[in-house]
Amino acid sequence: MTCNRRSALCRYLTKQVASTVKRIIHVVHRLDIGGLERVLLNCVNTMPADEFEHRIITLAGYSSEFAALLEHNIQVISLHKRDGNDLRIFKRFYDEINRFKPDCVHSYNLATFELQLVAWFARVKLRVHAEHGRDIIDPEGVNPKYRLMRKVLAMFTHRIVPVSRDLYSWLRDDVGVDEAKLRLIVNGIDTEYFSPTHSPTDNKKFVFGHVGRLAKIKNQALLINAFYAATQQSKAFANNCALRIVGGGECMAPLAQLIDSYQLTEKVELVGPTLNVKAEYDDMDVFVMSSLAEGIPMTLLESMSCGVPPVVTRVGGMPEVVNALCGKLYDSGNEQRLADIMLSLFFDPTQVSALGSKARDIIVGQYSETSMVDAYIRLYRGEW
Repeated sequence: MTCNRRSALCRYLTKQVASTVKRIIHVVHRLDIGGLERVLLNCVNTMPADEFEHRIITLAGYSSEFAALLEHNIQVISLHKRDGNDLRIFKRFYDEINRFKPDCVHSYNLATFELQLVAWFARVKLRVHAEHGRDIIDPEGVNPKYRLMRKVLAMFTHRIVPVSRDLYSWLRDDVGVDEAKLRLIVNGIDTEYFSPTHSPTDNKKFVFGHVGRLAKIKNQALLINAFYAATQQSKAFANNCALRIVGGGECMAPLAQLIDSYQLTEKVELVGPTLNVKAEYDDMDVFVMSSLAEGIPMTLLESMSCGVPPVVTRVGGMPEVVNALCGKLYDSGNEQRLADIMLSLFFDPTQVSALGSKARDIIVGQYSETSMVDAYIRLYRGEW
């Protein structure tokens, strides 16, 4: 198909963007503790309730504890998708569209993208899809099948929202999404709530902290390996440092076994999931991540906003946030480099303080929740 014919087809499939959106259906795989889900939560709670009415549809259920944080009587409905292909969800989603009659369907990440076909068939006026990160089983975004799926589904969608410049370039250059459809909206946080409130205590351990879903793509085993390596290189480090890993997920048991094999149970703690992440950041001296792929993680922004300097892998959108003035970057998989950085920061508290102060400045200046929400409002209003 020639470029002109392809462009004509795209214009036909997405020819009318709504001038005003009132009712919005958000579609996620599961509503639970996570960065994408917190972006959604913050947006729907913050947008003017007299202008927008939201409903959240999940493919595979939701956490009632997390859903309870939603305001404005926002309803959450699960399509109860079975593992693997489950064609029943298309009919169920179509029925939900007919019941709610939305002006906009907003899907999140690849798992929900195909439901935009249903929204197109139902003639929903505005169809938006957001990419918060690449698929777990395709962290580099090179799978030709998934690339083709995104490219085809984008033809039925008015706007595609990447949350980092890395994802923006990948969607445009590698996937082949029409740049006219792309709208970059970086994640943002409440910088007043996430602010430094450290309360040092006598004999406090130097804490390396991590918050995230315990999953293979997050590669938390590397954090444990690097921390163990650092304890073997310095007795002072071993006696005075701790590693706290906050989050839940499928890798909890293997990580616990790894900690036990190193005999680190008194130094490395698997805290489990929590809704009060602010309290965790307050106890951290350094925030660490070991991900194989990322967009721009909310936990990274939150911890930096609390004045905690980051040490993260050089993947995805994280180098867009972290530089040498505010933190440390290292290559994914390089546990010895992470161990070396841990040791250097432990022995240089002045550097830790300076990095943390600059980290806070960067988030306040560039990653506010207000800017993020305003961008989505403009998108829903058809102004952008």
